[in-house]
Amino acid sequence: MNKQLLILPFDHRSSFSKDLLGATGKLTNKQKKEIEKLKQIIFAGFLKTAKQYPKDKNLGILVDEQFGLKILSQAKKIGITTCLPMEKSGQPEFQIEYGNSFKQHIEKIKPDWIKVLVRYNPLNTAVNQRQITELKKVNQFCKKNKYPLLFELLVPPTDKDLKLAGSQAKYDQLLRPKRTIQAIKEIKRHISVDIWKMEWLSVKDWPKAIKTINKNAKIIILGRGENEKLVKGWLKAAAGFDQIIGFAIGRTVFFNALKKYLAKSATSQQTIDAIAKKFNSFIKFWDQNKK
Repeated sequence: MNKQLLILPFDHRSSFSKDLLGATGKLTNKQKKEIEKLKQIIFAGFLKTAKQYPKDKNLGILVDEQFGLKILSQAKKIGITTCLPMEKSGQPEFQIEYGNSFKQHIEKIKPDWIKVLVRYNPLNTAVNQRQITELKKVNQFCKKNKYPLLFELLVPPTDKDLKLAGSQAKYDQLLRPKRTIQAIKEIKRHISVDIWKMEWLSVKDWPKAIKTINKNAKIIILGRGENEKLVKGWLKAAAGFDQIIGFAIGRTVFFNALKKYLAKSATSQQTIDAIAKKFNSFIKFWDQNKK
């Protein structure tokens, strides 16, 4: 668990239906079936890559119960590391998926990891207090029942941040590192995190973030749906730190392949092959730079 964790995340729900199918509002049964099929294709691509590596490579999937229950069941049967999201999809403020019955859903699936996605900018004091209250419920259950917690931290800009920085790109460079470190400090006071899933930082900012967590921090990098060249640049900057043990890259791996499939310019097998090839390229790139 502590050596490496390389995840293909496809737990997207509201963004998946909107960005790939153009669906808004309540989904039809046909649309739900379509999403389930698309996620099966992603999983097939993952499996094609996973078969090339030993089990201790620790390749994993992050997929939701709503559209991926069969996938989670199959993955557990064959020994694939599974991560289950526990945030309600498409919400700017953290809410627990399935509300007060979330515990039963976790116990039904018994994933290897519980993941929470939280948008946490320290300037949003009132929102953050409500989020911490909800996160504590999940965290306490995880600690009591020995489910490790994967904490996906996003630090979006406030209007004030954008005004100060001038653009999203400048915010990422100039303000987000500082906001991220403050967010980690605040979250740590209340939540026990086993692995932090984090946005990119520069080589000069990573040591500050790692020190804020602790010298034994475990971190994986997320891809933010960006292009391959940009994400590989982030991985290269992160690979030099022992505490950064892998990545969770999803849309960069599968989105364009699924778009071609939906446009009928690629077969399901061609799509599976394309996803497998792209995921494998990130694994090889990570291995090369980690050495």
